[in-house]
Amino acid sequence: MFEATSSVLSIFAVVGKVQGRKKIQKMVHLLDAAGNRMPFKYEYHHYGPYSAELQAELNDLSQKNLLHEDIQDETYVYEITDKGREYKAKLDRLGFEVSIDAELVKSLAKKSSQFLEMVSTYAFLLNSGLKPQEAREKALELKFHLKDYIDSAIDFYNRTIVPRSN
Repeated sequence: MFEATSSVLSIFAVVGKVQGRKKIQKMVHLLDAAGNRMPFKYEYHHYGPYSAELQAELNDLSQKNLLHEDIQDETYVYEITDKGREYKAKLDRLGFEVSIDAELVKSLAKKSSQFLEMVSTYAFLLNSGLKPQEAREKALELKFHLKDYIDSAIDFYNRTIVPRSN
C-alpha cells in the first residue's frame, strides 16, 4: 500500500503535474521497464499497457487530496498538492522512500502521450518475449495510427530505457 503511494507521489514530486491519464500510465510503465521498481501490474488494452491498480491508486490519492485531479479540455490533469508533498516526506522519513530516476521522469514528462504510447507498447511487447523486429512489426500492427512514431520510439527506448534497466 505505502509502496504504491510513495511510487506515484515520487513521480509527481519531480514533475509536479502530468496532463493525461494515458500519459501517466505510460510514464509509470516505462519507468518500470527502465528498472525503477513500480508495484503495478500491466495488461495490454486499446491504448497500450494499462494498470487498473495504478488508476485505482490515482483515484485514491485524488480522493485523499494528495493529488488534485482536474479536467482541462477533456484531458485529466493530475497535480501533487501541498498535502501530497507533506505525506510523501512523511513516508520517506518512515522508510518508504522510493528511488526513481528523476531525469528519466522529466524526460518522459516532456514527451507526447502518443509517443509514449508507442514506446510503451514496444517495451511491453519486448517484455512479453518478442524479439526486437517482431516487437516492431507487432507494434505497427497494433498502433498503425501511430506509425510515424515507430522509429523514434524504438530509438528512444534503446537510448533511454534499456541503458537504465541494466
